[in-house]
Amino acid sequence: MLSRIVYKKLFGIFDYQIELKDGGVTIITGPNGFGKSTILRSIDAFYSLDIIFFSRLDYEKISFFSNVDDEPISIEKKGQKIIINRFEINVNDLQDEILRKLRRSYYYRIDESNWIDRRTDEIISKDDIIQDYIQNSYIDDEIEIQDIEFLKLREKVKEYSGETKFIKEQRLLRERVHLRKEKQTVNVIDELPNQFREKINRVSSIYSSEANKLDSSYPNRLFETQNGITKEEYAKYLEYMNEKFEKLNKYNISDIKRLGKQVRFLEEHSKALKVYFNDFEKKYKVFEELIEQLDLFTDIINSRLKFKDIRISRDEGIVVYKSNTDEQLKLAQLSSGEKQEIILFYELIFESDKNIHLLIDEPEISLHIEWQLKFMDDLLRIAEKKKFKVTVATHSPQIINNHWDIQIDLGEMYGN
Repeated sequence: MLSRIVYKKLFGIFDYQIELKDGGVTIITGPNGFGKSTILRSIDAFYSLDIIFFSRLDYEKISFFSNVDDEPISIEKKGQKIIINRFEINVNDLQDEILRKLRRSYYYRIDESNWIDRRTDEIISKDDIIQDYIQNSYIDDEIEIQDIEFLKLREKVKEYSGETKFIKEQRLLRERVHLRKEKQTVNVIDELPNQFREKINRVSSIYSSEANKLDSSYPNRLFETQNGITKEEYAKYLEYMNEKFEKLNKYNISDIKRLGKQVRFLEEHSKALKVYFNDFEKKYKVFEELIEQLDLFTDIINSRLKFKDIRISRDEGIVVYKSNTDEQLKLAQLSSGEKQEIILFYELIFESDKNIHLLIDEPEISLHIEWQLKFMDDLLRIAEKKKFKVTVATHSPQIINNHWDIQIDLGEMYGN
């Protein structure tokens, strides 16, 4: 896992040593122009070995240290050469060679600097194509970047953690570009109901497969069961099951058949009940992670909303209601701050894989001070559950709140 980054002459000025906190979350603050967001972007570029990014950034040397290896991966810039642990890449030569040998049938050039990706109808730049080649090893054997030393470096980078997710300051809108259309601006909030429905339906599909396996093998397993449950165990199982059913019903995602209230414990049914309860536990396990995520998400968001609350269901995805009523509100009616929070925490809880390095730029955008004060506590809750390493760039002391022990001030480093 990445543990320390040393910058030499960032922007031709700054020498920084950034120690990423052991607890998983590091907050970077500092005046405008000191490089907070650039540090996040450089971490993101490091994990993908984005040669184009490092060729355009103003610096002399950046060294990335891992807590599993004493020797860093160092990236130096000398003119048009990028030197990674003594391996040299001439950026101009690399670009020319890649574009000259471009043989991908799905790329169609539309002007000097842009191509169409026929697979997606997306307009992509020269830089995008070059980085796509570098990251995915598409380059022909005769192109230098396929050098065995470079491939070894890429493998070494993976050992530092493997992946990042960059959550940027602008979260409400997303641009899409298609071949025969102008740029389309998509309101991210409008896509959430369908995304929630898809997530629930995807897990329900896994449940159906698991349930079919269990149901089809039920007679055999019943005959093989040697011992049943006691009356006391039956009472405990029933209490446990009812608690889980409340969670399933809360989000209307259950296809699990509930034991009828009229079923009383009888000794002759004890083996069948044991198999039934064991099967219930296995079926519930399919939904368990999703329910934990839904509980965490609704708890965080509803603690912030005033006079309204969100509800999530299999049929409707995410819906906003006026508090204590069944009157629905459209997601579009929410304030920009409310939308920012919903999108941000959706990204954190549902769209960020475990054990990644999460990068968050200016989470305070459009947030009331009261919400800023809550942010870091909630982020730490999520980071603990998902085992994230998180680096946050912020201007806001309210975001830091009482977590000054995990803060790094770039201004203080430079006596500002």
